[in-house]
Amino acid sequence: MRNIEVSKYIESQQSLHLYKELRDALIDVLSKLPKEQFEQIRDYLIIMAFHQGMVGQVMHFDSRDSKFAVMQLYIPKNMPSDVMRWVVAHELGHVMQKRNWIDSYGMNLEDDATDFAKKIGYLKTETISDWLAAEKPEK
Repeated sequence: MRNIEVSKYIESQQSLHLYKELRDALIDVLSKLPKEQFEQIRDYLIIMAFHQGMVGQVMHFDSRDSKFAVMQLYIPKNMPSDVMRWVVAHELGHVMQKRNWIDSYGMNLEDDATDFAKKIGYLKTETISDWLAAEKPEK
């Protein structure tokens, strides 16, 4: 029953229709959340997956009465499955924080989001850290 609920939610996220691997990763990660957390995400989160190589994208959403969050994802074609799942779990950790980053938080929000991912079974391994570091744009 839970996977059906999760799958219906993912199908409702229109920007994901071109990204089977990302949809699969989201279903995998969301299926591991406690019911209450999944329901918060289902009710208040819009997921935006950006088309690779695009500089802008517009999606139209039905209006919502309550406060909601938008999770923006850019998934490079060469992103390994374990990295993708960790990124999704980490970003969901940010969603569960229910606040935006400000300077005074320092790395606390990042550490909390990483802890959230770990609690639901997605540990940030050295391989994941190395892949993410290699993908960071040079400043």
